Amino acid sequence: MDIAFIIEKFILVAVIFGISLVIAMYSTYAERKVAAYLQDRLGPDRAGPFGILQPLADGVKMFMKEEIIPTTSNKWLFIVGPGLALLCACIGTAVIPWGSPMVIG
Repeated sequence: MDIAFIIEKFILVAVIFGISLVIAMYSTYAERKVAAYLQDRLGPDRAGPFGILQPLADGVKMFMKEEIIPTTSNKWLFIVGPGLALLCACIGTAVIPWGSPMVIG
């Protein structure tokens, strides 16, 4: 395989992954703002202007939390499970051509 092709596909996957994460972050932000409006209160407004950095603050908070693994659980699956869920969500946004090009029309 050509190395340029592999690099191109790697960049494509990275861009799609990044776009998916940004969409997920700001969908959560929008949901919080709408819920706050419906409840007649202020929404997320602590991080940055208008709370626009709130998803980033939530992500940092999530990664800084202590991880508690139940003793009766499968440790490997407990750690890898959320990553598998994220992977499945991101794969749905990617269009990967597996066959030869098909001309329609």
